[in-house]
Parts: sequence; C-alpha cells; structure tokens
Amino acid sequence: MLRKSLHILMSSALPLTLTLALSACAPKVEERVFEKPQTSFGPQSKDTRLNLRVRQFGKDTPALYWAGTIGSARFFEIAEALHTLGAKTENPALQQTGLSWIRQYYSNPQSTLTTELSDSPFAALATGQTQEQVRGTLTEVLADIEKSRPVIRRHIEALGPGLPQVPIKNLNEILSRAETFTRMVLAEIPNMGLIPVIESGLTEEFQKKTTPLFAEVRTLLAKLAATKTLAETLRLIDDAVKQFEVELTPELQTSMLQGRKLAVGLDRMSDAQSALTVIVDVWRMLTPAEREQNFKPVNETLYDFLSKQSEDELICLATEGCNGGIIDGITKKIFILPKIKKFGVETLQRDLNNATRQYVVTSIESFAADFVKTMPQTFADNIDVGLTDKAAAITRVRDGYQNYVQNLFKVWQKKVLPATGGVLPGFESAQVLFEASTSKALNLKPAAASAQLRADSIGPAMAANVLLLEETPANDPNAFAIMLAQVNKLVAIAGYRDADNNLVPALLAPVNHEGTLLDIMNFDASKDPGLSFRVPDVIKLRDAYHADHEMTYEKDFSAAAFASQIRGLSRMMRLTADWKKTAYDEQLGPIKAQDLTQDAQHEDLQQPLFPKDMLFALNLGNAAVLLQDITKKATPVFMLSLNNNLLWADSYGTTNETAVMAGIVDIKKGERTHTVSTRDTTNFLLALSEFLDATEGVENTKSSILLEKDANGEAPLEILNAGRKDMRLLILAISNFISNQLITADKLAVTKMNLNERTLEMNKDYRVEQQALAIRALLKGWQITKIDSYLWSAQEIYYAMNRQMFNAKEEFYINSDGSKLSLPERINTLLALSELKPHLPEESRLQLEKLMNPWLAALKNLK
Repeated sequence: MLRKSLHILMSSALPLTLTLALSACAPKVEERVFEKPQTSFGPQSKDTRLNLRVRQFGKDTPALYWAGTIGSARFFEIAEALHTLGAKTENPALQQTGLSWIRQYYSNPQSTLTTELSDSPFAALATGQTQEQVRGTLTEVLADIEKSRPVIRRHIEALGPGLPQVPIKNLNEILSRAETFTRMVLAEIPNMGLIPVIESGLTEEFQKKTTPLFAEVRTLLAKLAATKTLAETLRLIDDAVKQFEVELTPELQTSMLQGRKLAVGLDRMSDAQSALTVIVDVWRMLTPAEREQNFKPVNETLYDFLSKQSEDELICLATEGCNGGIIDGITKKIFILPKIKKFGVETLQRDLNNATRQYVVTSIESFAADFVKTMPQTFADNIDVGLTDKAAAITRVRDGYQNYVQNLFKVWQKKVLPATGGVLPGFESAQVLFEASTSKALNLKPAAASAQLRADSIGPAMAANVLLLEETPANDPNAFAIMLAQVNKLVAIAGYRDADNNLVPALLAPVNHEGTLLDIMNFDASKDPGLSFRVPDVIKLRDAYHADHEMTYEKDFSAAAFASQIRGLSRMMRLTADWKKTAYDEQLGPIKAQDLTQDAQHEDLQQPLFPKDMLFALNLGNAAVLLQDITKKATPVFMLSLNNNLLWADSYGTTNETAVMAGIVDIKKGERTHTVSTRDTTNFLLALSEFLDATEGVENTKSSILLEKDANGEAPLEILNAGRKDMRLLILAISNFISNQLITADKLAVTKMNLNERTLEMNKDYRVEQQALAIRALLKGWQITKIDSYLWSAQEIYYAMNRQMFNAKEEFYINSDGSKLSLPERINTLLALSELKPHLPEESRLQLEKLMNPWLAALKNLK
C-alpha cells in the first residue's frame, strides 16, 4: 500500500507545470551598432575604496556580545551559517562552534518534547503497513501447523520399534537411549512431507531444546553419582526440579517433604536416640510391602518389633524421653538403644544414608525405565504440546498484532536507546534565550517545548540535525537517537494510517478547504487542484510528534515556514538518498526487522527495518506535497507577465501571457496577502536550489517506487526530472523578480514590496541582512541558470553597501537607520560576503578580505 501510494504521490506532485520561456525570463543584452562598436558587460557601478585600518594579527580583535530571546528557527539558522562560514573560510574553529551550539541546545532536556520509541509515528506506521500481510501469513501458518500435527505424531510413534531392545541397567544408559531416539526423530523430520517453514522450525526448535537439555542431564547424573548422603541427593533433585521446571504431583511433593525431613534427621544423628528417630521415620514412610522388603532381611527382630507398634507407639519411640508402656519402655532402653550404640551411630548413619540414597536413585531409574518404554509416545505428546503452544502464541500475535509489535519496540527501545530508557526527542521548543560573547561562556536556554508547534522551526531544526549527523562519529551514542527522531518527523509530517486503518492526521494540513485531510497512503484525491496541504504557522500537538486529533488551527501559512520546510526536507534527502553512502547507512542501515525479535527466525525478517529507498521516497513525497501547492488554487506563488500583469501560479496554464518574474507571499486567515518580503523571496529561491542539489544524481536511485512505471508507461523518476527542469525556470523567474523589482535605483534591496501597486517601500529602510540574502539568492540564481546578469546584480548590491552602508567607525556595515547589526545579522552577512568574494575583481576581493578578517577572528573567539 505504501509503495503504491507514494508512486501516485510522485506522479501527481512533482511537475510544477511552469513552462516559463527562457528567452522571456532572462534579461537580454541587446546588440547595438556604432561607428566604432563598443560593448560593456558587467555591473554598471564600481566598488568603493573603504577606509580600513590595518589591524595587527591577533591584536585589537573586535569584541562581540549579543543577548536576546530568539526563535529556535533563527538560532538553528545562525548556528548552521556559522558552520558554513567556517567551511568557506577554512576556519575549523568556526565550524566546531556552530556544531557545539546545536549540541548545547539539545543537551537541555526541555528543548524538545519526548516520547517512547514504541509510541512513535514510525512504530505505528510499521505496524499499520505490515499488519494485513502478516496476519494473512500467520493464518496460513496456523492452518499448516494444524495439518502437520497428526503427520508428525504418526511418524514419531512409528519409530518406537526401531529402538534398541537391550535391557537398560542405569541412568546413563537411559540418557543414551533418549539421545539415540532424538537422532532418529531428527533424521525422520525431512521424510514427514512438512512445508519448509514448519520443517525448519521443528528441526531448529527440537535441536535447540534437546541438545542443551541432554548436556545438562549428563552433568546432573555425574553430580548425582558423586553424592554421599540423602541430603545431598535431595538438594540435587530440588535444583533439577527448578532448572528443568518440573511440575511435581501432590504425591511427589509429599514424598519430597518426607525425604527432606528424613535427610535433616540423618544429618543431625549424633546418638542412639536420634538414630532410632531416623529409623522410625523411615519405617513410617514405607508401605507394608516396602518395610518387609527393606527391614526384614537386615534385622528380622527389629522388623517384628516395629510391626507390632501402633502409630502413637512409633511416635513415642522416636521421641526422646518417651518410654511408652512397661514392655516397650524396657525394650527401648534395654535392647534397642544399646544395640544401636553398640553398632555405632556413625556406621548406622552412613548405612542409612547409603540405603536411602540408593532408594531414591532406584526410584529414579525405575521411573526412567518406564519413560523409555513410552518414549515415542512421550516425544510425540511433547512435540504436539509445543506445536499447540506455538499455534496459540501465533494466534495471539495475529489477533493482537498492534500490541505485539508495540511490545517488541518497547523491549528493543531499551536496548538501542539505553541512555534515555527508550525515549526519543520530538519536535523542538519555539524559542531560546541566547547570550553569546567573546569574553564569557555561551548561555543557551531553550524555552520548555510545548504542544504549540511553530511551523517555521521544523525545517531549520531538521537541517541542523542533518548537519550534526554528517559531522558526528558513527559510534556517538546520541547519533542513533537523532537519526530516529528525524525519521519520525518525516512520518509525522506526512501522516499515516494506523493498524485499524484510521487516518492519523499529517502536520501537512488543509490550507483553504475543510474535511479532506492528507492521506499519503491513498493520494488520488490530492490531484484535485482545490486541495492544498501545508503545515500551519502554529499547530497543536497531542504528543511529541502527532498533530492533535481536532486539527484546530488558524489558517496562517507563512512564506518563511514554507521555504524553510522545503529546505529542511531537502537537507534530509542528503541523508536518505539511497544512491549515496551517508550517515543514514551507519545508523539505521544495518538494522534488520529480525533485530526486533528472537521469537521467530525467518528470511523475510532479514529485510531492513528502515528501508532507505522507501524513506527517501517518503522524504521526497513530503517535499512534493509542498511543491505541488505551488500550482494549486491556494498557491502562495505569484508571477508577473511581460505586461506587468499579476498572475497566480495556479492560473498560469490558462493564460496566453508570458511570465517573466515570480515571488511568494504569506497566507493569512486563508487569504493571500499582497506584501512581498525580500527575506521570504530570497529564502524561497535558496530552498528551491537546495531541492535541486538534494535530487542531483537521483537517476541513480534504486527506489522501486520511483522506477515503477504507471499505466501510462511513465515512471515517477521521469516526472521528477521534468519537474527539476521546471524548477530551474521558476528560480530564473524569482531571480528576475529580485533583480528587477526588489532592487531600487540605489542598487540596494528593500525590505518589502506592495504587490498590487507594484510599489517599493521607499523610506530608505535598507537592512544589511536583506542585502546579504539578496546577494546569496542572486549568486545561486546565477549558478543554476548561468545568466551572468544575476552575478552582476549581486556585485552591484555589494558595491552599493560599500558606498551607502559601510561605517568607518564600526569598520563594518550598519543599517540605514544607523543601528548596528546583531550577532545573527553579522554572521549571515559575513556568510554572504564569503560566498561573493571569489566572484569579485581582485582589488575588491582583497579589500573585502581585509574587512572580513577581524570579524572572522572575533567570531573565532566566541565561547
């Protein structure tokens, strides 16, 4: 079911149907003819020489301090940016600082919600997806077991005449006879005509039970032969009863109690009276026939005397100081006790121990000899009981499959997550108190994670965790939990059907319609252009991962959260890509379904518990649901035509106009806003580029979901590759919008634009970080489209920053209102400049390097 549903999802979601004409979208360089032809390519403005002091290396490094409460999304963004900045500037210290910030965030127990692995979305999804097949298989196995029972019994009982008929003399010979019969049974199993799974199971179980059993019994017999007293013999038998879990009959329990009492008397025998007590106790335990057999041949006088005693008289004889009647008292004092004393108490104690011990051994041999006679029947009975018990266990699994799998996960989670007792981290806290300085240790306190999940934190947190996994040794005890948490986020975002086929709501919730929830396992309905699904800006959770059943939320869907989720899911695809060797393979790749249980061994259980190709398809499916939203009725993406007319992306296919620019807006209370944010638009472009990077080389996938052709002979992989081409055109259109609409005559990017009136906010509110984002987006647009004008636009923004936003006193850039940059803004700006630097003329590059070095040194000093 999952395979089919994801196939439908891929085929319906990936094409963006953006047939933007490259010639219409790209800025053209028109050739003009002069008497002396001259052409000029590149930015129209030039760089400005800055008044930079020459700092001595290691001296006069700027001090940094910043504190505030910021969103977790913002925190993860700057921690990752710091790591990337370190990589680009070949500064490992910065990379480690970024990683240490993320690790410190998660070291706080309140930074995330938590849940047991057994209650996680993946465990429930695995149960629901395997239940139907497993139940059907178990029903077939039960029928086969029932058919096999009489066959097995008939074959085993028929082996009886083939046993050696030589009389058995002792316990060791009895054991050898049992071992011989066991080998006969094992040799006969292949001749029983059983189905392979029962034949192999019976053989394996039979060997598993009998081999160690016989070894233990042989050890027991050796110990039994070495015993000297009745007490030692009975202790050994007690241990054997416990070891082999033998259930004694009431009669045997009574005999064992009497035997223990007698053994205590034997051990305490120290004089004639205590010896007489033991003799009387033995007499009282035996039947009349046994008394005659054991006492009369040894001492007929004693036998005759004791035979005449009543029960009360016997008790008196055994009791010190009790003389009974005159005759019995005289007999006890004059004849019995002196004779015992004369015979020797120690000698009598030894003889009684030998006699009673031999009596026990003889009784065991007698029982065992009877067992040999009925051994075929007994073996058949025991195997039948085993098959019946196995059938009962299988029935319990089949009828209570959900509880069975959950219990398997409960046991397994403690094995694989010992540090947390099987508990996984869930979604993250919304905010974090952040205080960073070059003079004191980092102060980082995430707010307690709550049930109100912020959509804008999902993507950045996932991207940060991917970074951790890529940079963490495979044997790190936290890496496994981190990976499992991200897998469960993928399942929670998509939703699933549980073991009862109930739809567990996805975090991808309806945008502008009621009733129909995302059903990624049955995705046909999503082809309806009126059904859009995105994660609301705030959504209530019922636990660490699952959306609340009520699905109550404001219909607010920000462009920022939309872009960050596409980016986060794309980053996750760097791990789940099945054609690459990634950290996923080190953490989850080796785990087989068999690792969950040792109750049953089967080749089907050798399959991966976390199949990478399936999870890549699910990962891609989540991103596809979001990307599909671009061309649906509730699309947040707009386009501008050659005539500057506004078109929404869902209606583009119905118009003859040619779109040349595109951007994105928020959805508030179910309605599209008409304010375009430079931050959101640039981040949207960067997110789309992440998707392209993540799916680079996807043609090498082995995922059957992506390779399987539909009824039209088309595979999702082909549709994905077509969608990637459309996405490049969309990136081109967004690059056009940034360079042609969001950049003023000052060559700087504004904060926002009114889409209806096509007017920019002309209050000169230029923010340095907006320029940095625009530079990064235009650079990425240039790298993807190979259109140089986007590089030139990025260079011109930088030159304008030098002219209008550089502050000599600060020796860095400040906002147009005179405010200094916060630490997050400074980090993001330095990252953008480090990406632009290789593409500047040499003189500008050297100046930029001189500008950046002190601030990179300052960042390196952050604690």
